[in-house]
Amino acid sequence: MSKPPKATNHPEYVIEGDAVIRLSRRMPLWDKHDRPLPIACPSAFRCIAGRWFTDGVHVIVQAQHGSDIAYEFYYRIEDADLATFEVLNQRYARDANQAYYIRGKTIRTRSPQAFRPLVYESWRWSDEGPLVQVQRAHEFYAVDSEAVYLNGKRIAGADGASAVGFESGYLADAQRVYYFGRATDLDRASFTCGLNADGRLVFTDRFGPIEDGKRETALDRCIADEWRPFFTARPELTDYWWHALQQPSQPTAAVEFHGIRLAGLDSASFAAHELDYGYAARGIVCGDAHGMHWLHEYTQGPSRLERISDRPIAALHVLGRRYFTDGVTVFYTPNHYETPRPLRRTDPADFRVLQHGWARDRSRAFYLGVVKKGVDPARLRLEGCYAWDGEHLLCDGKPLKIDAPQATFQVPHPAFLLAGDKLFCGRRPVSAKRVHLPTLEFLGDDFARDRAHAYVVTYESLVEIDGADPATFRVIEPGIAQDEARRYDANALRKALRND
Repeated sequence: MSKPPKATNHPEYVIEGDAVIRLSRRMPLWDKHDRPLPIACPSAFRCIAGRWFTDGVHVIVQAQHGSDIAYEFYYRIEDADLATFEVLNQRYARDANQAYYIRGKTIRTRSPQAFRPLVYESWRWSDEGPLVQVQRAHEFYAVDSEAVYLNGKRIAGADGASAVGFESGYLADAQRVYYFGRATDLDRASFTCGLNADGRLVFTDRFGPIEDGKRETALDRCIADEWRPFFTARPELTDYWWHALQQPSQPTAAVEFHGIRLAGLDSASFAAHELDYGYAARGIVCGDAHGMHWLHEYTQGPSRLERISDRPIAALHVLGRRYFTDGVTVFYTPNHYETPRPLRRTDPADFRVLQHGWARDRSRAFYLGVVKKGVDPARLRLEGCYAWDGEHLLCDGKPLKIDAPQATFQVPHPAFLLAGDKLFCGRRPVSAKRVHLPTLEFLGDDFARDRAHAYVVTYESLVEIDGADPATFRVIEPGIAQDEARRYDANALRKALRND
């Protein structure tokens, strides 16, 4: 008769013979490869705290991959000092020699005795009703005497001795403000937070309100009313952006652009450049002698500036549609409502904008701001939506496999490729049984004909025009054609096809 399982100090785990069993899975502890985890002394297994355990020899940690759909597993810390091992929270622990992060990371801290989760001021509802300030320990940030850590990784440049925690991913040391481990350009001396009238936590510095680690320096005057309760409750705060908005009749050096007050910019060196995207869409880069910003304009809600470069606005140079440079970095702008994206390791002096979204530097080809690996920029040929370099063929930046020599390629229309005896519309082959390729000719952007038919060009292919006479079919103006019997409007033909 087998012995009954032996209980541990954790209700989820029992000892059966030489195995530690997790009851919810009814199986021994497993590693990240789903193999049984070696347990040195099963009878000594116990929970230290939370997800940290020991078998009397090693520290055993229950970790996981993922968050929404999590896969749990266990691993051993081989060299932990059990006599001094201390769990700090669900993610951090330490002993006399080093610290640990729950994802299997050993932190070689120089001051393990000072290692701890970062403490910050927060608010909670008291039993009596009003909000009261309390101290909390952060789940993801930790500090020691020298450094600050996020998820077990040291934050470059952050000073642990002077670190102060805040809610919502913010921390600060004596010099800088950080947001989820990333250094920001926020003003450390005036950075502060508090509750607004609706109980919402808000952040600001002297130059503007802060959202998601970025200063909102484009300030519509209506925002002053939203922040009135915050500054009314903090009379010790003076000379902030909010105070300047209370005196609109007084002279100010702040910039007014498109009816928006751009706080914190130097009016003497201010300039703005509009980038044309077509269809009446535009993007705006503006700034002063101290940096460049992307202006987000919204039909609803306040506009805002997002800093994109520390270079002066006078250094901005438009390289071509969607590409510009600050003299050091090349930026690609996908559209008017997304922030320009810096292209890493590009030299503006070598960068050339081509056509149809393509660009190149000395060693790489780019399509819509993305490096196309393996494409030779020196041999790159562009026609319509197609590009090839002797080895690769791409359509709209995506590889297209065609069994035909590139020497035979012809692009009779920006959307069509003739490769040997095959015709493609974009990436789609056009049937040679339906279209007579030897006599096919394109008549402008909207029409084509062969010996048997006249066609209207659509996004997907060539569509035969019923009753049209190819022998007398001709274009008389852009988008309009006629034969001996009728007149044809390309847009009307396409609309009729969509409605079928």
